[in-house]
Amino acid sequence: MRGTLRPDPTGSGRPGRSRLARRGPLVALLFATASFRMTQNMAMTTLSLLGREALHLGAGAIGALGAIGGSALALVTLFISRRVPHHRAATSAAWGMGALAVALLVLASAPSFPVLVAGVLLLGVGGGMAMPGLLNAVASQAGHQRERVIALYTVTLSISLAAGPLLETLVLALAHQAVRVPYVVFVVFPLAGAGLALWVGRERASRPIEEGPAEEPSGSAVVAQLPTGELAAVEPAKEPGPEGRGAGRARGRSGLLATRSGQIALVTELLYGVPFAGITVFGALVARVGFGFSPAKAQLGFTVFFVASFIARGAVAWRAPIVRKRSLLTLAALLTGGGLLLLGLGPGSWALFLAMGLLGIPHGLTFPLALALVAEATPLEDLPRANASLLGSGNMLSVIVPLVLGGVIPEIGYRYMTLVMLGPVLVFTAVYLVLAARRPARAAQVSP
Repeated sequence: MRGTLRPDPTGSGRPGRSRLARRGPLVALLFATASFRMTQNMAMTTLSLLGREALHLGAGAIGALGAIGGSALALVTLFISRRVPHHRAATSAAWGMGALAVALLVLASAPSFPVLVAGVLLLGVGGGMAMPGLLNAVASQAGHQRERVIALYTVTLSISLAAGPLLETLVLALAHQAVRVPYVVFVVFPLAGAGLALWVGRERASRPIEEGPAEEPSGSAVVAQLPTGELAAVEPAKEPGPEGRGAGRARGRSGLLATRSGQIALVTELLYGVPFAGITVFGALVARVGFGFSPAKAQLGFTVFFVASFIARGAVAWRAPIVRKRSLLTLAALLTGGGLLLLGLGPGSWALFLAMGLLGIPHGLTFPLALALVAEATPLEDLPRANASLLGSGNMLSVIVPLVLGGVIPEIGYRYMTLVMLGPVLVFTAVYLVLAARRPARAAQVSP
């Protein structure tokens, strides 16, 4: 890649070969990322169908499974993956994808709830190792073009999220709606990804130290993990000039809540995090029980969701930098409420697909815009803590929301469950509108 190439160590004078040698590991890591993410998403979104169709579990038990998986993912990410050095990131990702492959086989053959719990724990552990490892490995391969490569990485994630449910729909149709079969079929993807990551790890270990990627210059992208396992990069806040130093910042405070933009970012992340946590765990059963869909048709709803998200995220990337971030976040809040209403009350199968499309657009908009708001308003030295607070809120919701919904579904049903989620969405929308309407301090007018 431009800016990272060095003369061919073989002395052959063939720069094309050197370029291929550097791009090969990067391409392998992107393929590994797509293989991992589509498989992890399949396992998470089909878990409710597996529990109900194969083991006849109730909503409470399924909600507990979702909370267990979210807890394992968060704990491994926070306490293990963060300690892995970048030169071992690819190998760590390979181990995580190996754990994911084992988890799929455990889930596919699970005869009881305790075995399902073991599979879900492995699923969370594998995700907590693989996703940060893949991103760090990609970033270490990118050299001076790190921002561009990480953008390509996020596009790879979005494409895999859209393609995975479509592939699962085909598998379920061919398997006569047997919900265990996708878990077996998809094992090939993390195994292939693990092989690619191990190859990159060996390439990295054999590379001379002086040929490693250039040291990240100041102003490098800050990498952050999303609650759903996705990752994104944001530009750190530039050092404010004399007229903007401490813009929007309360005296004596730092971190996410110290700025108006940070507060807005947190509220909007919570606003959308509630329905996303619920739909990830129970969305397939909303389609299966609430609308009478087959398992294959239920997965088509997720295809609509992630395609809409991909289009929205692509539009944000294409138009970046976005000037009117708060207007788009307001649109995202309105679409979230409208999608939940339609999912709970809309008649006919068209209502589910339209609702999933409406909910997919905020999924594509909310997190990139929230990260950008934080980056613009937070000094560089405070940015890691601000991002950690933002992301931690999503991890918290992935544990709490499935447990709460699992308790109320037996009383009101799967479709009206979506109206329960509408309550906190309306509360967070009201808080967001109050924050957005307040006139910021003059120095804080960064993002209209």
